[in-house]
Amino acid sequence: MPSVTKSVDLERPQEEAFALATDPARFDEWLTLHSAWPDGVPPAPEQGAAFKQKLTIMGMPADVDWKVTEFEPGARLVMSGEGPMGATLGTTITADGGTVSYEAEFSGGGIQGPMGEMVTKKAGEEIEASLAKLKAIA
Repeated sequence: MPSVTKSVDLERPQEEAFALATDPARFDEWLTLHSAWPDGVPPAPEQGAAFKQKLTIMGMPADVDWKVTEFEPGARLVMSGEGPMGATLGTTITADGGTVSYEAEFSGGGIQGPMGEMVTKKAGEEIEASLAKLKAIA
């Protein structure tokens, strides 16, 4: 499964950095891949929670059905998602001290081979830009 991981130091205590990076109500302020919450902003993440998010990757909109598969308050959030045409996505957000890391994984559907490499490269650029925005609002 192609993946990309980027990190940023928010110069905040770990709990605060993690809370900011995982607050769905603030995704529109920093997460450039995020477009909307079709069913309304979900509550704070918790184990087993499910929600729908509209993303835009490489200019293409996609509705993703997410499920929180792991949640360690203040430290780790892992989500698995199902997108259009059989695509599967994974997102992991972690905090270690004030450093926040964001990992995105893509597979299935048309996201394989050269297309997977293109999506991964573009997602890496978007995540890097997103983390710069997150640092600016921290």
